Amino acid sequence: MSDKNVDQAEVDRFNREGRLHPSQWRNVLEFYFWFAVVLFVAGFYALVRMPGYQQGYGYVFAVPVIVIMLVLLVFCVRRLLFLRKGTITTFTGFTHDAALSRPLPKNYPILLYTIKSQGGNPMHTVAFNGLRRQIDHDVHAKFRPEHENTIYLTPNGKVIVNVIPS
Repeated sequence: MSDKNVDQAEVDRFNREGRLHPSQWRNVLEFYFWFAVVLFVAGFYALVRMPGYQQGYGYVFAVPVIVIMLVLLVFCVRRLLFLRKGTITTFTGFTHDAALSRPLPKNYPILLYTIKSQGGNPMHTVAFNGLRRQIDHDVHAKFRPEHENTIYLTPNGKVIVNVIPS
């Protein structure tokens, strides 16, 4: 979490209760959500300003715009329902850091990988439950290798919002 004024113990308490903390909402309402909102508003503006309604052919041009707006609306409403429902997905397992030694994947449910880029910057990845997610350095630092950790994911299970050692 990049918010410095948020109490990590409070965030952990929310996550253990199975809910998203308000500071984690930005993980659900990321760039794609706001881009869809802007496109929806642009589509509404286009429908209002569309010429040709007086001549009767404006409805032909409006149908594709309305269909696209409905798809965007469904996308945005689903994301907002994630926040309203607020439940998060968890995955708990014994964690192994593959930088220390190459493991047998079936023995460790959670595997941490660190790869150096050409510039020497570390890129961290975590593999669990058949998924592989790239994580930032702050999330990687929360993992305790050779211990059991719980990974907390957004309600759609795509973004890691927190890691709490068990």
